[in-house]
Amino acid sequence: MSRIDSPWNLADRTIERADQADREIRMSDFMLMGVLPLRSIAVAGIPVNELAMVALVGLCLFRPARGGARLPWVVVLLLGTLLALLVYSGQANDVEWTRRVGHVAVLAGLVWAGGTGRLSTRSVGAGLATGLIVVMGLAVAGLGSSNYPGRLTGYLADPNAGAYFIAVLGTLAIFFCDERAKVRLVVAVPVAAGLTLSYSRTGLMAGVFVIIWLVVGRRLGVVGGAALAAGLVWVVNNIPEDLTTVGPFSDRSGSDALRARIIRQEQVELASAPWYGHGPGTATVDVRGLEFFFHNSYLATRQEGGWVALILVLGLMVFAFVQLTPLARKGDLRAAGAQAAIVGVAVMAITLGEALLDTPMAVAVAMALGQRLMAVPEGPPDG
Repeated sequence: MSRIDSPWNLADRTIERADQADREIRMSDFMLMGVLPLRSIAVAGIPVNELAMVALVGLCLFRPARGGARLPWVVVLLLGTLLALLVYSGQANDVEWTRRVGHVAVLAGLVWAGGTGRLSTRSVGAGLATGLIVVMGLAVAGLGSSNYPGRLTGYLADPNAGAYFIAVLGTLAIFFCDERAKVRLVVAVPVAAGLTLSYSRTGLMAGVFVIIWLVVGRRLGVVGGAALAAGLVWVVNNIPEDLTTVGPFSDRSGSDALRARIIRQEQVELASAPWYGHGPGTATVDVRGLEFFFHNSYLATRQEGGWVALILVLGLMVFAFVQLTPLARKGDLRAAGAQAAIVGVAVMAITLGEALLDTPMAVAVAMALGQRLMAVPEGPPDG
């Protein structure tokens, strides 16, 4: 591979093989992904991590695809239909939809960038690792938000959403930052500690299920692996209530009661929704005069775009997941890590309203599709 003349490396057209592209750290990808965990900082009302992702997608517009790679037609169809549906739903419901659809468009851009090899996966992993470790360290030091005493927040803002970022992006960081086991361990320790300190029940279960997938699931075939992944998600949604309020979670009865009221109101909203949902940005409910976001991303996606939107998003995740099964079974830990991150998204979506249409989902899918290119190192894979 030719020498990199600029640390920003906007358009290195000499790269022809996917496995060559990640031997160097591309500073643009590293730095912009390092900003992603900064959830609580905004500029002119726009989260700084969203701006970073817009900048990253913008840079990728000027980069060539690796080896002429094209985004699989299935992914193009799913993303294109989702965006069109959300635009239609917003107009049909006469709601302000541009900002929400713009966010989803950025997510689609990330998937495109990763799926065509325009992202340096090693740089993304190293950036996520650095960003997460710094943000979690600042939280432990008491810097940033502290509205949840005794729980890790800081610039992650919310312990449950923070746990989502740690579980999904942390898994990607561990397996994509470096090939060396020692380096991966150095990243894994603070990620596990941060997830534990968040005291998010679903986050901790997501972490456990990530480990289960890495130990057992990646060795299964397509059918067995899909069945295990679905089973893990089912388990989270069917844990007996008395088991969720034991030990350090014994003081969550009040928040659980509020969650139950929110979920009941979610069902009321969904009962009156047309087939295309109530429109982008409408996944909120009113409980005693206060507005709350949906606490279930599967229901939130239905609220915004109906069953069709939910099927499209899940179809995208399943496609990316299944594409990596042959690699994972052969011992590719990056492929297994990307699959584990997608499992983490599916688990966290049960109790977190933004999970399925939030940046970690898109990054997980992008990294999965990027790793897919490793299976066809030469030529223009197009699915």
